[in-house]
Amino acid sequence: MIDKWKMKLKDELVSNIIWSFLAKVFAMVFYFIADVFYARYLGVDAYAEWVFFFSIANMAFRISCLGINISSKVHVAKSTKREHCFGAAICLRTVVSSIMFLIILIIAPALSDKIGYPSPYPNLKLLMGIMGMMAFLYSFTEFFKQLYIGIQELKKLCIITFLEYFSYCFFTICFLFIKANPTSIALGYCVAGILILLYNILEIPKKYNKELIFEGIRNLQIQKKIFKYAIPLALTTLGSLILLEMDTFMLGLFGTKQQVSVYSIAKQLVSKATNVNMAIWTGTVASLTLITKENFEEKRNKFKKVNQLNNIAALIICVCFILFGKIAIEIVYGNEYASAGNILLLLLPYYFLYCLSSLYANFLDFIGHAKTRALWYTSVIVINLALNYLLIPSYGAVGAAIATNASIVPYTTYCVYDVWYIFKYKKLN
Repeated sequence: MIDKWKMKLKDELVSNIIWSFLAKVFAMVFYFIADVFYARYLGVDAYAEWVFFFSIANMAFRISCLGINISSKVHVAKSTKREHCFGAAICLRTVVSSIMFLIILIIAPALSDKIGYPSPYPNLKLLMGIMGMMAFLYSFTEFFKQLYIGIQELKKLCIITFLEYFSYCFFTICFLFIKANPTSIALGYCVAGILILLYNILEIPKKYNKELIFEGIRNLQIQKKIFKYAIPLALTTLGSLILLEMDTFMLGLFGTKQQVSVYSIAKQLVSKATNVNMAIWTGTVASLTLITKENFEEKRNKFKKVNQLNNIAALIICVCFILFGKIAIEIVYGNEYASAGNILLLLLPYYFLYCLSSLYANFLDFIGHAKTRALWYTSVIVINLALNYLLIPSYGAVGAAIATNASIVPYTTYCVYDVWYIFKYKKLN
């Protein structure tokens, strides 16, 4: 009986990893199909305007999430009353997203005058006007994806991810054929986001009791718990967006359009490569949520195996980037973006450390260590901003890569140490 249970558990974990991996593959494939099309169809200048705006939009997306999505995932994963917890989470998500939509709608167009409109980015003001709706829809897309991870419905996550990135790719390219302008891409994102939101709203009631969900919507106690845990996570979100996008944004302010374009290509290749690593642990870390004295050794051994697999995958990808990265960029994106290959090699330390820290950080969130982790993430913010400001004006994209690598080192060191300490001394909450 015990052997059968272990086999079933093993099959579940393998299945989760496969579905999670497929989701990441779909995301990468459709993202790069679209991105390559943007780069070739728009040309360097218009493509640079899009990636500059999208770096700002990505920051707005993550700020709009405000830690609610990850906090909801953790609470739903641990809750015995999932419908109540889901109802409370969706209510909180709606309120926060609506407030952030209004804030972005008010300040974004005025901000565009300060950061590049009308020169060198002639479409920036209109793009910033569309950004509020993009952020609103993105926050819900990520909300549902995090929930599916929390309840370990990785097949559903795979379906949602496929629909999301296929829709982004399809609608943005269709709109670009109508008008070759970065605003067409932004409108395509909005249409795709609306369809994903409608799909999720119609899908949830098929499995969960609507009456219990509505009870959860009125449950202020659960909402307070989710919001309280979201506060430190919001800080890590701020650090994450600075780590991922501040370099591109500052290049757009202080560098050339060529530097913005090539750096964005290299950074996106590295960032999307992390999806492979995320696929390894997305389907497994949630199962480590409840650690007790009785199952401590089992959970520790399981984490070690996931960590080993994560590191091996990261090393293989690093080798592939070293051998084929520059050639692949020249073939796919074109010779005008060839220098992105050099930036890609400079960003490999960041890629490896990001894969390592993300696995450890995700585990720490699930066991209730998000607050301390969030405090350490402030080092990412301070170091990245300071080094970008110092290095980008003189060294351009190379300076941005150096700043990105350096900023993640202290935080990664903390995450690794904290997990090691927990497992060595059995320090459980």
